[in-house]
Amino acid sequence: MLALLFSFIPLAKSFIGSFLTISQSGKVLGFAGISNYATLLSNQAFLSSVLNTLRFVIFFLPLNTFLTLLAAALTRKKHRANAVFEFIFLTPLAFSLSALALVFKELFRGRVSVINRLFGLSFQWLDEPGPAMAVLVIFGVFLDFALDYILLVSAFRSTDRSIIEAAEIDGAAGCRLFFQIELPSIRNMFLITVFMALKDAVLISAPVMVLTEGGPFRSTETVMYYYYLEAFRSGNRAAETTIAVMMVLFSIAVMSLTSRRRRDV
Repeated sequence: MLALLFSFIPLAKSFIGSFLTISQSGKVLGFAGISNYATLLSNQAFLSSVLNTLRFVIFFLPLNTFLTLLAAALTRKKHRANAVFEFIFLTPLAFSLSALALVFKELFRGRVSVINRLFGLSFQWLDEPGPAMAVLVIFGVFLDFALDYILLVSAFRSTDRSIIEAAEIDGAAGCRLFFQIELPSIRNMFLITVFMALKDAVLISAPVMVLTEGGPFRSTETVMYYYYLEAFRSGNRAAETTIAVMMVLFSIAVMSLTSRRRRDV
């Protein structure tokens, strides 16, 4: 009943609304057909937001996957020293997204920012398109790292020890043991973390609001931030419902791909 009330009914209303012309007050003015989709797909600002989102995914997903897997692999064995690293890696979970975003904004603010002073750089991080996207990617990895790390390190530690011991008896050790035995044993959880990171990358909006507000020159304006601007600032009901439907269809496609991949493994 709750799923019907809070998920399926709003989804159905959005789907129907994407084919209608609706005023800012919510009054239905007529049938629009696919013109809402055609208008959105011909809107340069929306297309730029799609490219920005794709650019973010391309940089964020491999970096996040590599760093979380590396950290989990290095601390996969229970040891007193690893407890220190676990504490450090999980610390971001204790703070809100907004608080962390404000800290990052101060770290990268201006040419005399803390990061520039530490590394001897002179970037205007949040005022230049390339550096601003880099800050967004770094912050995205920082946000996703803790949860992905928990899942991966838990998967490593849940691996059947008898399989590892048998492989060691057969002469497997070091990198060979890791890549041929341990890593394949957590492939399901690894795929889950990859698709979770992909979902977070595509739906990123709150960090954009706090860090860059889509700038400079809309270089960090993602699809969901564009949705926020059109739905809550401009009151564009056509764009609101159309983007919502498109993102839901994308999410369904990703979930289907995830389920199919897990069945094939």
